[in-house]
Amino acid sequence: MADTNPEVIAVSFQKGGTGKTFTAMNLAGGLAARGFEVLLIDMDPQGTLTANLGHRELFDDHDELSLDEVLLDVNKWDQITDLVIEHDEFDLIPANSTYTGNKTPLDSADAGEKRLGKILTRLETDYHYIVCDCPPDFSAFAKNAVTAGENVVVPMVPRSEMVHSTNLLFDMYDTLGMMHDLDIEYLAFTMTYTSTKETKQMREVLDWFDETFGENGVKIDDRAAFDRAKWEAGSIYVHEESLQNDQFPQFDTVVKRVLDQTSPPDFNGDVEEMRQKTTDEIRSREIEA
Repeated sequence: MADTNPEVIAVSFQKGGTGKTFTAMNLAGGLAARGFEVLLIDMDPQGTLTANLGHRELFDDHDELSLDEVLLDVNKWDQITDLVIEHDEFDLIPANSTYTGNKTPLDSADAGEKRLGKILTRLETDYHYIVCDCPPDFSAFAKNAVTAGENVVVPMVPRSEMVHSTNLLFDMYDTLGMMHDLDIEYLAFTMTYTSTKETKQMREVLDWFDETFGENGVKIDDRAAFDRAKWEAGSIYVHEESLQNDQFPQFDTVVKRVLDQTSPPDFNGDVEEMRQKTTDEIRSREIEA
């Protein structure tokens, strides 16, 4: 790898159904659309990201080398590159059904919460960004993604338990940071909601979100076009209907928040030029293509 390591970003929340996979896939798509070299890692035992990107056969193949197998066996760390497959937008390390959820042998392994960061240094390809779609828990998989880069994006939905669950997440990662001397940065918080189904209770959560996270909080009014992008096994950045949607610039704000707070390595192009690409430039280039 290059002398400077890539920025590793954990998309993490311990509850299911908050948009982790949506956020991870489209964050990777938004970075790749600007010209960055991106690796997307599916660390969720459910393998939804892997399936959405058209690789369910890899998820179901128990004979395939898997990330958890590499993480557990130090003698296989140099095989990390063997896990990488190419996608039209970015590279991918898929999930595998051998993943064992929130109780894994990694919990008791030596340095079990810090292995991913060590393994990523052995990748043979240079990346600007590595985005990790974390499981809906505080398992060793999620902690590995956080310790690898100390960058977190937190996806939410407007449910009544969000305040409590968010405080729990902060407490857990504060403890993780103290245990491993980390300086964890929360790059962005997303709130995906459906305005046509808004209730008084939902509005209370949305108001709390605005007051708590300010400009680092991005609300995204969900659109059917975004869901249809998945049927084409890609992000909203290569799906024409999504690119033209009124909420596309809103999601792209998340990508800009990440770019403003990270410093990827400078190789294979002008990083500053890629960083400065606007939403309109991304839209027009992809639609023309």
